[in-house]
Amino acid sequence: MEASASLKQTTTHLFDAVRFADHAKELEESARSVEGNLEAALNKLEAQTEEVSNLLAAMRVEQEAVLKDLAQQVDGFLGTAKEQAKSKLQKGAKQQLEDYSRAISSEKDKALKSLEAYFASDPLPILENVVQVRLSEGVYEASSRYECEGGIKYDFRLSAHNSQFFHEPFVLSQLGYELRVPVRFSRAILSKTRTPGFERLDQYVLADAEASSGRLRANFEKPGNGAKIKVVTSGDQEGGFLGLEYSDQLQAVNVMNDPSLVAYVDIEAMKKATGELASQLDDLSKKKVALLRLSVDGEQSLENVSCRVILQKVMGVMAPKYRACLRRSPSDASAADEELDLDFLRGRLKVLGGDLSKSVSQVLGLTSAQ
Repeated sequence: MEASASLKQTTTHLFDAVRFADHAKELEESARSVEGNLEAALNKLEAQTEEVSNLLAAMRVEQEAVLKDLAQQVDGFLGTAKEQAKSKLQKGAKQQLEDYSRAISSEKDKALKSLEAYFASDPLPILENVVQVRLSEGVYEASSRYECEGGIKYDFRLSAHNSQFFHEPFVLSQLGYELRVPVRFSRAILSKTRTPGFERLDQYVLADAEASSGRLRANFEKPGNGAKIKVVTSGDQEGGFLGLEYSDQLQAVNVMNDPSLVAYVDIEAMKKATGELASQLDDLSKKKVALLRLSVDGEQSLENVSCRVILQKVMGVMAPKYRACLRRSPSDASAADEELDLDFLRGRLKVLGGDLSKSVSQVLGLTSAQ
């Protein structure tokens, strides 16, 4: 992603995530204050009723019968009044805490969705992207894992059912290939000539696959008989390597390690087909639907994410590119740059508030967030 587009994503979705997460923390502090205030009020109620109870005890030792009767009656009312007051305090605090709990949950949900929208655009330089699919009960489960500069990693669930090829069990013939894999030799009955026995790969369904940087590892299974073909590539179609392994209930063979079999492999066609499959998996990685995992420097943080730490990491990686983008002259600006109006940026910086707004403004090379 270009620096200008990444900056736009950071100042919108990531700033919003920080704002919502900070508000959730403020609400949590307020909820703790309610709990503390309740404890203080109950202690005060207990102390005051104990003080009154001590006065009544003094009245009960008086010689006057009237005072003794009055003390006894008031003492009975005192216990009931104390329990009523205690119940009222607890009920009021419980309602406040429930309100805070709903508000906190809402703010955390909004922070998570903002993070989801932010990382869905892949705003940081990606060091590695791994796409995985696995067939389960006729449906592909798909996910994509990203490792970025700054020690940030995240995983997304992918929408396989919206894919052209992975909305149903996939076979390579869907890409226009009818490939055969030599897996055995048989002898002709009337001669000693050995002829290769082939398995048609278009009869095998993709069971699972993993693609990264053009590299592919895929397992195909033949419905009904348990035969499997494993395909592994090292990347580039021209200079890359191809691995083929076949197994069934009777045998297991590494096709590419067997000189008598490899001669019958259409290596170029196989590389081309697997390259297209890896490309389709890469396209699938763009169909993100839900953030599954998020970690910073190895620490899992999706449930209790520190959006401020993420912003700090992003600025550590992208600040030089962001500053260069903001320094461009109008004649050098791209369409994306033109959307980065300084008034818009300063307005978004106010979303962060306080010292964080000032520090990010300085990192971006803006003199003031005001």
